[in-house]
Amino acid sequence: HVVCPSLPGYGFSGKPGRTGWGVEKIALVWEELMTRLGYDRYGAQGGDWGAAVTSQIGRNEGNCVAMHLNMPLGTPTAETMAN
Repeated sequence: HVVCPSLPGYGFSGKPGRTGWGVEKIALVWEELMTRLGYDRYGAQGGDWGAAVTSQIGRNEGNCVAMHLNMPLGTPTAETMAN
């Protein structure tokens, strides 16, 4: 099966009526979506903003067992930036 939710305010999704729909909230809501659809194990894929959401899904303790990113994000450490 393929489940393709749209980011709030993009694609087929309407604009949220309230603020607060950041990466962390979207990741939690999508985990709940997959659980309610009956998936106790699933993989996630993301690119662009979806890569940020998918990375957060991977960090959360949920049912996501694998992820694929086509825009991986990384932050250098302060030590790396000083060198």
